[in-house]
Amino acid sequence: MKKAIAYLAGSVALVASQAAAAADYITPEAPYVFEGVVAVSKGISLDCDTTLTVSGPNDSADTSPAFDHTDVANTSANISLAGGTLGLCASVNVASISAGDITYDSSGLSGGTFTLHDVFVTTITPGNCEGDITGTWDESAQTLTVSGTLPAVSGSDCTMNGTLDLVSPSSVDVNDSLDSDHNPNH
Repeated sequence: MKKAIAYLAGSVALVASQAAAAADYITPEAPYVFEGVVAVSKGISLDCDTTLTVSGPNDSADTSPAFDHTDVANTSANISLAGGTLGLCASVNVASISAGDITYDSSGLSGGTFTLHDVFVTTITPGNCEGDITGTWDESAQTLTVSGTLPAVSGSDCTMNGTLDLVSPSSVDVNDSLDSDHNPNH
């Protein structure tokens, strides 16, 4: 009986380690560019023309047939804001998001949720903000709906809400780690 329990425990540990090693990935490989209007607010509200650029290394092909992809865990991002009343959006600075600070939670073949962790925003009004921004990925529409309340360092919290369309490449497929061989061809 002790051997059976030890075997079962070892099997569970092996399965858990394989699941932890699995990665969510995006095809084709990065970079990806999203554009749209995002409502940004901290004391004042601005509608900002927003560009989100997601970058990452082209991960080596790991299936047959080979394909190019980027693991979500290896992506980084830059967010730039422009426009708004009197061009004030350009004064709002969103710090670059480093590799390892982006995660993806799949909701199935239709999409999932990206989270940009520990985003630091330098604001126009006193007191900057830092927190997580989530984006709901709609696979069929190729859009990212952004929603986030970032806690203020001081003063009021910051909010960012809007929808960004994928503009480059023309189509992206986000696959979750349950597809263990990372092959988008099935």
